[in-house]
Amino acid sequence: MASQAPQSPSLEQLPPSSNKKLFDFTGSIVRKKNVSKEFIKLAIQQQNEARTTTIYIPRDESAVVYSPSDGINFLYLEATVHVTGYSFIKDGMQMHHVENCTLIKCAANVKVIKDILLLPNCTSYACIFNMDSEEELSALLATETSQKAIVMSIMAHLSGREKKVTWRPGRIKQKDLDILYQKEAEGNNDASNSTWELCQPCQPLNEQMSVDGMLTVNLPEGGSDLVSTHGKLTRKEYLDTKKNNQTQWFVERIRKFHKEDKQPLTFLDVGGGRGDLAVHIAISYPNAYLIVVDCNESSIAAGKEYAIKCNVEDRIEFVHQNFSEYYAEYSVKGGSNKVDVVVALHACGDLSDMALQFAQQNGCGFVICPCCYPKRYLAPFQPFWHSLCNDDEVDSLSRMVELDNESRNDESRRAMLVINSMRRQAFEDRCVKVEEFSNKWSKRNIVLVRDVS
Repeated sequence: MASQAPQSPSLEQLPPSSNKKLFDFTGSIVRKKNVSKEFIKLAIQQQNEARTTTIYIPRDESAVVYSPSDGINFLYLEATVHVTGYSFIKDGMQMHHVENCTLIKCAANVKVIKDILLLPNCTSYACIFNMDSEEELSALLATETSQKAIVMSIMAHLSGREKKVTWRPGRIKQKDLDILYQKEAEGNNDASNSTWELCQPCQPLNEQMSVDGMLTVNLPEGGSDLVSTHGKLTRKEYLDTKKNNQTQWFVERIRKFHKEDKQPLTFLDVGGGRGDLAVHIAISYPNAYLIVVDCNESSIAAGKEYAIKCNVEDRIEFVHQNFSEYYAEYSVKGGSNKVDVVVALHACGDLSDMALQFAQQNGCGFVICPCCYPKRYLAPFQPFWHSLCNDDEVDSLSRMVELDNESRNDESRRAMLVINSMRRQAFEDRCVKVEEFSNKWSKRNIVLVRDVS
């Protein structure tokens, strides 16, 4: 009779501690199989070993300590992991049961990369993307506004191939379109229970603005000539033709409600760690004082260097802190400087919503341009506009905004208008304007504005 392969153990069948033998090794996942309701079976190829080692990882996440944690599944083929646990003999075969699993190098998998980038401290995982430093990942995140471009660049780092990665365009289902039509009808007061108004944005500024000649390009050392992952521009060209135009638009928009003869204003820049916007405002308004709050330590460090380079470091305070913590402290004891205007240029996801709430509760003017609409960093905080939707509507509208597909630009923009119109509803006096800048600079170009009273 042919011998049978050993069965995977059940949790109840694991040996007592006296029969355990500890193991500790690093290797690449070359095979993966779901063998039972309780275990996943992996074949790990260790360096300089001819044979693979079979390990069993419990499906119960509480039974294994993962890093990164946060519920991210990184067990994909070609990922490199460091595992520890214990081995034992079952049916004459040596079995390896994993208790700790650490990701050393990420698989070139779009879903895993996107999940890790959603983490608040994602730059601390630069090494698993095969990058030399946190600064390299921070620079990529700062100079690329398209998630697609960021992911493709990381895929190239992981695979070692510079050729273009095949990308499947975002798809849209009929259910998503139905939700969009329904919310548009609701905002147009076609529904009897409508509580908000769908706005069409205005363009208050000419897109042919000239960028302030005093502005120094904000790039890490040696980064000027690196080719952007958009494939057409260097990073310096990207900042010159896109990012700096965005910050110039903010400066000009602020000028509409802040004349030079008025009292100096204190600005709060939410999520502006590298200082692109804060430095531009400081240069344009010599009497302005700015507070920049960002949870990314390397971005804050880069922002300080940029402020020094532009000789405005005495008027910009960089705060390394989660914005929800800063908000809570400001609410309890007040800031050392009362905030007059809140600005946020492409503050991701619910960070924009919390910036809006801060401005509402503290009577601030604001110029806020949201981006990365599906991202949630600040749970259990609930954005106001979620109260005007059910969970399916929140999910569908957020995903539609982020469709990186030229044929779906119309749906993306319409979903942006629906979400930002609902955000406006939080301000009962309806004093908030929905505006936009040129989509040549960014597809995430809808801006919420309230003038300083």
